[in-house]
Amino acid sequence: MNQGKAQDGGTPVLEWISAGVGLVLTVAMLGFIGWQAWTSTGQELPAVELRVRRILPAGDGWVVEVAALNHSPATAAAVQIEGTLTRDGQTVAESQATFDYVPGNSEREGGLFFREDPNAFDLEVRTLGYARP
Repeated sequence: MNQGKAQDGGTPVLEWISAGVGLVLTVAMLGFIGWQAWTSTGQELPAVELRVRRILPAGDGWVVEVAALNHSPATAAAVQIEGTLTRDGQTVAESQATFDYVPGNSEREGGLFFREDPNAFDLEVRTLGYARP
């Protein structure tokens, strides 16, 4: 049987299809990279948003799992975050962490440790700062 082979002994049809798919993917990737280079000013600032994923018991305390979402194409390094537990306007506890690297248009996860149960207080998370890599 001649499955996937050309009738005249030339290049098989499946090979032509594979080459065509590869060509389309390569041209699309080069076009996307070129478009990003053309439209980027290089002056964008990181836009890091923090989201609390979940709160779990951890050892003799609690951990607040946090995701840092960078909505900008600019990369941020050494992103410092802070979590604060408050009750009636009074700060009960604070915790800080640093994300070494949050690339543009990506997400990184980490945790903040507390001795008190964060579910019993008002929890606020915020970014404190970043560095340019």
